[in-house]
Amino acid sequence: MTQILIVEDNGDYAADMAEFLVGLDHQVEVATSAADMWAALTRNPHAVVVLDLGLPDEDGFNVIPRMRQLYPEIGLLVLTGRVAFDSRIMGLRLGADHYLTKPIKFPELAAHIEALDRRVRPQEPAPALSKWTLKVTARQLELMGEVIDLTEKEWNFLHLLTMNTRPVPRQVIVARMGGDDPEASRRVDMLVYRLRKKARLGLGQDLPLRSAYGEGYSLSAGFNLSS
Repeated sequence: MTQILIVEDNGDYAADMAEFLVGLDHQVEVATSAADMWAALTRNPHAVVVLDLGLPDEDGFNVIPRMRQLYPEIGLLVLTGRVAFDSRIMGLRLGADHYLTKPIKFPELAAHIEALDRRVRPQEPAPALSKWTLKVTARQLELMGEVIDLTEKEWNFLHLLTMNTRPVPRQVIVARMGGDDPEASRRVDMLVYRLRKKARLGLGQDLPLRSAYGEGYSLSAGFNLSS
């Protein structure tokens, strides 16, 4: 089973595609805009994204490099009506793993997804035995029955680290926090400082957060994700 996110503004076409892939025992979610896509990626782990370039709120060519920056482990398959050779080259150079054009038969699409999934393994939540739990709906961090509330930026920061097994570069964290001004990097440092302090005071234990010099931040313990 592959966790797939279909990003397609043609609702009927997306529904037909999703139905076919679900019939092959894949887990499928559909987003009809770039905004819906970013929200879906924040809520749930996905192994493969099937991306249409003609979205109503953002051009797909702008989406590709940002997704590559924020979610480097995800397999990205472009499925579009833009058949020009230059568009294909641009999509691949920006970071798409596969570039397919419509119309396409769904069995062929499924074969590309399965081939991509063999190379890019799904991002799984941390093992259930972890004592740290990141609560999605309540936006809280739990440890051994004790809970602290997180701000939106604190939750986004921890969620980003939870979804990556390797250190997350500082520039990726800054982009995820929505900052690109000269003070953005300093605000990340302050966020980490406050979060460490909040965990120590509220949960009685140091946050398992590792700062990798020249690489960014990572978690030194597994985190569960719960609704």
